[in-house]
Amino acid sequence: MTMDGRADPAQIIARVGNFADRERALEVWMHLATRAGWTVSAVPGAVLDAGAGDCGVVEVEGLRYRVRLTPRVRTELVDDAGGRMSQRPVFAHAAWADPVLEADSFVPYLGG
Repeated sequence: MTMDGRADPAQIIARVGNFADRERALEVWMHLATRAGWTVSAVPGAVLDAGAGDCGVVEVEGLRYRVRLTPRVRTELVDDAGGRMSQRPVFAHAAWADPVLEADSFVPYLGG
C-alpha cells in the first residue's frame, strides 16, 4: 500500500490469461490501475523489448512504469494425459508493471 491507501502500481497484477495479446494486456492493466484510483496514460513511442514481454510504457502521476506480460501468477493445470486426471501448480500469464528507474525518479539507497 502507498501512504494514501491506494495499491502501489507495482502491486497491481492483471490476470489476463495465456491467450491475451500485449495490447489487451496493457488495456486491462491500465483499467485496473485507474480503478485503483491512479491517473494513468500510455507513453507513445516508447521503446519496447518484446522478448522481455513488454506491452507498453505508462505514466502514473509523474512516474513511468513498463507494463509486461509474462508468466507471473499461480494457477492449477488440469491434465488428462495418459487417461488419468491430474492437477499441478503452474504459472499463468499476467500483466504487471515494473518501475522505469531514471536518475531523477527515485531516492538513492543510503544503507551500508
